[in-house]
Amino acid sequence: MKMPDINSLIEKYFDGQTSLEEERQLKAYFEQSDLPKEHLRIKPLFEIGKTLPELDQKRFEANFENSLNHSKSDFSKTFRWPLLAAVAAVALLFFSLFDFKQERLHQDTFSDPVEAYAQASKALQYVGLKLSDGMNSTVLASDKLDEGITQIERLRWINTGIETTSRLSEIDKTRNILNFTNNH
Repeated sequence: MKMPDINSLIEKYFDGQTSLEEERQLKAYFEQSDLPKEHLRIKPLFEIGKTLPELDQKRFEANFENSLNHSKSDFSKTFRWPLLAAVAAVALLFFSLFDFKQERLHQDTFSDPVEAYAQASKALQYVGLKLSDGMNSTVLASDKLDEGITQIERLRWINTGIETTSRLSEIDKTRNILNFTNNH
């Protein structure tokens, strides 16, 4: 293979764009004994496959299944008791929270409807009063906020004064420029 062709193939190889056929050509090229010095340093990349032993498919599968079975047994030995303890704790918690044996009958608290209405009315009045108190404090906070905003709006004249002062500085700069041009 010519030197420019091999250099472009090597470049394609390092960019990850070679086909299997081109990689076979590179491998065959690097099997030669008389390589240029520039290619000797990358020759080990193409000799990797030679040093690895051929894999026996059946032996590989047997070793893989053996290691898989071994890891399963390690998992079950390691996590069996903590897993059982966790399941027992969840079951105990579930059964302690829910009492399945007793059936609870719902009973009315009042037998007289007039008395029930009076109690419900009293409770709703209490809730209404508390809600009203909460609304009053909200209205007070809103009034204080409005006061603060009014005071901030009063200070707006300061901003107007600052803007006027910045215009005066522009006039002063213009006057200095005029004075400088008149003096020269």
